[in-house]
Amino acid sequence: MKKSFLSFPLAVLLTAAGLSAGEKLYQPELTQQVQPGAGRYFTGEGDTAVLNFSASDIGENTVDIPVDPALLAGKTVTLSGEISQVNVSPGPHPWNGVRLALKLVDENGRRDMPQVSTPAGSADWTTRRVSVKVPENLKSAAIVLGLDWVVGTARFRNIAVTEEALPDYAACTVTGSADRTDVRYRPGEEMRFSFLLQEDGRPAAGKLRITRYGDDGRTETFDMETKPGVPAVCRTSLDQPGFVMVKAVLLDRDGKTVNRSWANRSCPVEFGLGACVAPEALKQGVPEPADFDAFWRKAKVELAAVPMRVQEKKLVRETEISRVYDVKVAAVGKRPVSGCLTVPKDAKPGSLPLYLHFHGYGVQSAEVVESKDAIHFFINAHGIENGREPEYYRNLAKGELNGYGFKNDENRQPDTCYFKNMILRNLRGLEFARSLPEWNGKETYLQGGSHGAFQTMAVAALSDGITGCEIGIPWLCDLGGVEVGRLRGWRPDYAPGLGYYDTVNFASRVSCPVTITHAGLSDWICPPSGVWVLFNNLKGKASMTMYQGLDHAWYPGYSHDTASRHTYTK
Repeated sequence: MKKSFLSFPLAVLLTAAGLSAGEKLYQPELTQQVQPGAGRYFTGEGDTAVLNFSASDIGENTVDIPVDPALLAGKTVTLSGEISQVNVSPGPHPWNGVRLALKLVDENGRRDMPQVSTPAGSADWTTRRVSVKVPENLKSAAIVLGLDWVVGTARFRNIAVTEEALPDYAACTVTGSADRTDVRYRPGEEMRFSFLLQEDGRPAAGKLRITRYGDDGRTETFDMETKPGVPAVCRTSLDQPGFVMVKAVLLDRDGKTVNRSWANRSCPVEFGLGACVAPEALKQGVPEPADFDAFWRKAKVELAAVPMRVQEKKLVRETEISRVYDVKVAAVGKRPVSGCLTVPKDAKPGSLPLYLHFHGYGVQSAEVVESKDAIHFFINAHGIENGREPEYYRNLAKGELNGYGFKNDENRQPDTCYFKNMILRNLRGLEFARSLPEWNGKETYLQGGSHGAFQTMAVAALSDGITGCEIGIPWLCDLGGVEVGRLRGWRPDYAPGLGYYDTVNFASRVSCPVTITHAGLSDWICPPSGVWVLFNNLKGKASMTMYQGLDHAWYPGYSHDTASRHTYTK
């Protein structure tokens, strides 16, 4: 029998939560400071200008409105505005979505961008705000408005920055635990999740919003107040194989999500937990394409038709232990393989193992990875230049590579999917790396996280002689799971062409040992049900460590070292 309820004691809110209206420091004239453009236009409601943003493709559609830093320096300020939204998709990270933010840069170049918290989906006009202590040495400031890596429509009005005496949430964290470490339950068995609010490591009182999501399609939300040291407890169950994820978010006195600065960004004070029923019974939501192997055989023939010509192997610099090269190799498509290669100094022919690395979703340079006892080749996902200035990558991310992999028209057929040439470049990169004289001819290891884990599994499935794979928080797993009601995560809309790129279909063809170093039981980007399908599909030796308190990154103030975890092996 299904059940889901929350138990909690009565309590008072954080004593600092009482606010009073503050002095208005700045209010932009939107119609004078923002130029209409693609996906950006004005409407009017009485005397109030409304700035509208609309996006049908994943990407960045935002504007910056400069603010005189002298108005803000050294003050505690609140950025506020009224926002309405329609059909806004979930973002790839907690900080993506409808954006109303304050971009701050101090004289030392340190950046911070506190932003209001907004949900996905639709919402009527709502006042949203975020507060921050501005540094004395502020050099520049700007209000950022728009849609950041989501689709949908957002509308803004009455934007203002005020000075107010506000509660200090900088030391607040939410933590939690399930009632067991191996969070596998029987169908219908009660799952129990407990959440605590802390301030500077000490028990605190506050208001939490707890939301329960599940692969059974149920979503339930409750608000509650907690006493210091007394947990808020969520009890629920699941009647079928799959996962439940539960998140607790700290609210302010207005019922708005509290944000704090963490790792040079602003993010909600929240924590997530998860549990499951019979995950070993999970199968992919949609069968793999019948011609999966034939498609990839044909694609590899296309790659083989392009000679493996090294276009560039340029020595960039030498470190204490290795030589660093910028590499380009001919491949299919408009761009070559590009990457950063490191070879230990004085390495003898045939002496070293090979490590290939693949990066996460985004438009960025390949990284330099080195060690004194191995060759490392970090392959760029897009075949673009490496080591360039930030503006180069920003322009590509806003332009040609905006929302790559998410275009529904491209994903209908496997040959037009963006990921095809990405995988073929990776295979050519492996071919090049194995041609290096220093490689020992035996050991080849692949590593990657998220979008990089997807690439790792693809290369391992389509290549011979891989020694081992190490992946984390793998992406694009069980893309058809949404067709049977599982949690979606952040991924392209399901389309037939994507079946040829589903990480779980590659996993079933991987024969080498695979280590999944970390996966989140509350990962809203790569939900745990898809990760378990991947694990189930692996045919060889494998291990997987599942963590509580891990979304696609660690929650603010929560330590990886103390996180509850359980390792599964096969």
